[in-house]
Amino acid sequence: MKILERLANVLRRFPMKSIFVMLIIVVFLAIGVKDIFMATGNDTLVEPGSEVYRENLMLEKEFGGESIIVLYESENLLTPAHFEHMQGLEEALQNKDSIYSILSPVTLTEEIAKKQANTGKDGAPMDSGVPGNQEALDKMIYGEDNQLRPMFEEVVIDDRYMVMMIKLSGETDDSGKTEVIDTVNHYLDTENIETAETLVSGKPVLDNATRAAMQESIQSMMGLALLIMTGVLSILFKVRWRILPLAIVLLAVIGTVGLMGWLQIPITMVSMAVFPILIGLGIDYAIQFQNRYAEEMLKEDSNGE
Repeated sequence: MKILERLANVLRRFPMKSIFVMLIIVVFLAIGVKDIFMATGNDTLVEPGSEVYRENLMLEKEFGGESIIVLYESENLLTPAHFEHMQGLEEALQNKDSIYSILSPVTLTEEIAKKQANTGKDGAPMDSGVPGNQEALDKMIYGEDNQLRPMFEEVVIDDRYMVMMIKLSGETDDSGKTEVIDTVNHYLDTENIETAETLVSGKPVLDNATRAAMQESIQSMMGLALLIMTGVLSILFKVRWRILPLAIVLLAVIGTVGLMGWLQIPITMVSMAVFPILIGLGIDYAIQFQNRYAEEMLKEDSNGE
């Protein structure tokens, strides 16, 4: 209570200086807004210092982390044109440091082609890479009994579907995952193939969509809350400075978000719940404070008369 009394005395003696200092603090905190970021990784669900988190991190370092799946669907699937398209996607991703490995029908076919190029049939050298004609490609994919070779069974689901599995390196952060996903989507958009349908999926893709949805939701929530509060204060709060509590709440929100940016605290699905509570409590306390201030001002006016 003594601290509050001292603070009240300071505010009473130096009102304009106190307002100036508070504005400086809010501006300083607002600078941290640019560093705020969304997070949906494992560290938002499990304590980073826990044993299960450390063991999972060690596993990802040795064997790679999460995978992005690119699905190809077509009636006539295993063709040189489709393999060439998938090969172009692999080339677009080859310089990404966050990629641990890529497994696809193309990578397996290239391995077979390399072995054949080293040995050659009848002693004659062969070209390495994916063959450009259907007959040569079928010889690589299918065995002598015209059945799919066992090594392709993981990436060729059936005659209609095949997949590319892009495994990310362990400890890849959200920005690295987003970069890979954007590269995949950009390639599929610019290098459209009419004879096949493509689909990008996997946990990193889902997390990336969740972060985008979180950002859109929080923007909509804040905008709608401001609109509703403005209407409520304008209609029900019959005082001169009726929008002042809303301005105070905005300063509180900016300060809170800025502080999270300075401290590198991410916005998660859990921390998003803070903002509705902050707005609700903030507007309530601001109205009560303003009413109390108005009452004291009326008392002083009455005493002066």
